[in-house]
Amino acid sequence: MPETISLNDTQITLIAGAVSLVLAVALVIYYLRAKRILDEMWAVDTYSARELRRMCSGGFNAVVEVQGDVTCDHPLTAPASTFPCVWCRTKVERETTRVRTTRYGAQTEHAWEVGYDHTITAIFKVNDETGYTLVDPTNADIQTDSPYVLMTDKIEPWFAEVGYSDTGQYRITEELFVPTGCVYVLGQASSTQEGTESDVLIHYPSEGYTDPKHRFFIISRESEKQITRSKETSLTVCFWAAIVGFVFAAYCGLHALGVAP
Repeated sequence: MPETISLNDTQITLIAGAVSLVLAVALVIYYLRAKRILDEMWAVDTYSARELRRMCSGGFNAVVEVQGDVTCDHPLTAPASTFPCVWCRTKVERETTRVRTTRYGAQTEHAWEVGYDHTITAIFKVNDETGYTLVDPTNADIQTDSPYVLMTDKIEPWFAEVGYSDTGQYRITEELFVPTGCVYVLGQASSTQEGTESDVLIHYPSEGYTDPKHRFFIISRESEKQITRSKETSLTVCFWAAIVGFVFAAYCGLHALGVAP
């Protein structure tokens, strides 16, 4: 029979307090990041494509918000799903098995080993009633569309790029952002020259920030109003949950010391 580990009441109380403290700290970290994002969204103005083009009369770099419909002149093709996209992360995992000998006999362990994890991006347009603005989604915090998941034991034609050439069980997952529908973008806008025409390109902030924690580049299917409402709710829940976590951790510590009942 395997040996059982018995814990006394004090040890159980300390463990519960430690777990509560760790969760509370994690909630504080999430709270601070969500608060920074919300503050940035409140501080930044939303511009139309025409307004941004007027600002392009000279070189500039500014954090802006835009909203509109997505189109792309040269969309990419996702390797596994073959869907058109402007952002795609493809991950291929291969099932591995290992036989481990224990005191209870041989046990077969199954695991998934990542052999390929690659992201491709293409510049797309955000269109409103006044024109369009270009967006480069590289390094964006992007809200993807419904993921594509495939389980297969066949060698796909594009597997040569992955490096797989033998049979086995594979799990393919693709996160996509397709060039249709509405989008909200918060990022750094810069003037760019395409031939003889000047355009505006929104991208990951590269200038004017000394702290990477303050660099936000968001691409979302939700509107600004929906995002701020969701963030405000999350902040409230995280705040009170963290307070409860710290109070419970403190109580567990005092109880273990015999100070609290």
